Amino acid sequence: MDRMPIQVKNTFNPVELRGLLRTGGLKATRSRLAILGVMRRTKHPLSPQEIIERLGKSFDQATIYRFIKKLQARGIIRQIDLRHNHAHYELFDLNDHHHLICMRCGRIEDVSGCEIEDAYNAILRSAKDFSEIRQHSLEFYGICRNCGKHKA
Repeated sequence: MDRMPIQVKNTFNPVELRGLLRTGGLKATRSRLAILGVMRRTKHPLSPQEIIERLGKSFDQATIYRFIKKLQARGIIRQIDLRHNHAHYELFDLNDHHHLICMRCGRIEDVSGCEIEDAYNAILRSAKDFSEIRQHSLEFYGICRNCGKHKA
């Protein structure tokens, strides 16, 4: 299923979370609201295991994994590659941002705007078989200031 991303607001209340699920064609169950709530309260992308740990043992792991796939397919969340050999996810936010990741301690910082619109046009002009770009992902890897102070 290839859907356009759903716009996510910067703040949520339970009514808005229910609306987000309904916009994606999903029922607003207690489990689904809890998963979205965890993702909304966290300032960085989460792995499925981190979501499971934050929810506690009262949630079935298989259900959480299935729901994550549904959220991704409906454009409510997006997958982020943090080079940890497993997927991380965050709520899809149409306010364009990327991530700056410390290669030593793993600190993640959001980077707003990438000014990539001109590159989109150049990429599409050079592409043989594509007519549009719907999403992109751009992560930067470096050393945070704290780790830079303690050079190894």
